[in-house]
Amino acid sequence: MTSINQAFANLLITPTRVEFSERDRSAKVSLVNTSNEIKTYKIYWREQYQQQDGQYVPFKAGERDFPSANRMLRYSPRQVTLKPGERQHVRLGLRRPKDLAAGEFRSHLVFDAQPNKAQLAKKENSGGIKLHLNLSFSIPIIVREGSIDIQSSVGKVDLVTREHDGQVYTGAYIDMNRTGKFSTFGNVKVFWKDNGGKAERLIGVQNNIAIYPELAMRRLLIGFKNHPKKSGIMRIIYEGDGEYKGQFFAEKALQVNELNYRREENYK
Repeated sequence: MTSINQAFANLLITPTRVEFSERDRSAKVSLVNTSNEIKTYKIYWREQYQQQDGQYVPFKAGERDFPSANRMLRYSPRQVTLKPGERQHVRLGLRRPKDLAAGEFRSHLVFDAQPNKAQLAKKENSGGIKLHLNLSFSIPIIVREGSIDIQSSVGKVDLVTREHDGQVYTGAYIDMNRTGKFSTFGNVKVFWKDNGGKAERLIGVQNNIAIYPELAMRRLLIGFKNHPKKSGIMRIIYEGDGEYKGQFFAEKALQVNELNYRREENYK
């Protein structure tokens, strides 16, 4: 995990998602090389859909009907080479078809790191087989048509606990439900209030939670901070961010006691 996080630090992408509303026709994505080496990235489209755990799976042609956005989008350049600290923009243009159906269309723009000259030379001069790990990063590009209609709710909540090195860690699996033709995007927060108490406190949060139209439910795992097992009222909210900032998607409050927690060895 350390090496992967360091590799992500080599490329700063802003924004990490792009949304085209009905009036939008262009956008740009900023890339900054934050490493101390020259970096080259090939840029291309990838179709992928979201699973219930939030991970993405590449879409295979003919596997399922997927509302791709790339057929109406153009971008340039197709490859960038960045010196340390250098910034470059990738420009996106939208040509919206006149007969576009209402709904949400999405493709992921991939930035695929290429091996540098030193890596290639080392590979050519080596007598053995050497594997070079070239990481790629992708961001969703979303095109929306029609009035946005979203229904979202907090579903099943499973409270879990684990003991490690003499300490008890708590958290929850939370099912976030969604219906309609459009995705949601925002932050899920968990608040706690002791029985008879007046003030709530924030015990858990996950930011940048997207639930795309191919999902009716996304399952989150949120760890709680400084929260022992005890009785009280737990309140879960899903509030919009980004293009949905200021909107409120869902809320649920539940009475909790110590017996509601189950032990799970794999929970961290």
